[in-house]
Amino acid sequence: MVRKIVYGLATSLSMFAAFAVSVASYVYVYQGDTPEELLK
Repeated sequence: MVRKIVYGLATSLSMFAAFAVSVASYVYVYQGDTPEELLK
């Protein structure tokens, strides 16, 4: 019983980690143009 809970928790954390990395990659790749104030 405990093993099922631990396995389910580990699977959930793995899915969350993969989701977080994919969202971060998407935001990094598709960021807009740099504002002029930052280029000076």
